[in-house]
Amino acid sequence: MKKVFYYTDVLPFLSKQKAAITKLKANLEIFKEASEDVELVWHPWSRTEEFMKLNRCPVADEYKRIVEEFKAEGWGTLDETTTLADAKEVMLTCDAYYGDACDLAFEARGKGIPVMLQNVEVV
Repeated sequence: MKKVFYYTDVLPFLSKQKAAITKLKANLEIFKEASEDVELVWHPWSRTEEFMKLNRCPVADEYKRIVEEFKAEGWGTLDETTTLADAKEVMLTCDAYYGDACDLAFEARGKGIPVMLQNVEVV
């Protein structure tokens, strides 16, 4: 079974709002359908909900519901590590990196882990 590290940053939710939520839902559905063959480790940036609230992001409640549903369904893992070092350790146990651009994507590439960056405007 392949293991994919899926990183989501707060910026797309603040800037693209509904498009970012639509992309997140679509991605999670794809991973859910493939969960017999692909293990998903979703790592949202640790302060996403805090920054959404601070910025009065209109999709904050919907995002929170998605996170709660993901946890409750149990078909994937929500990585709630809060430091870059801890997230890197988790990411290095994975076979691929998918998601938003960040330091972890460069770390993965440097370790020979395939990287694919998401575009929230393409569903």
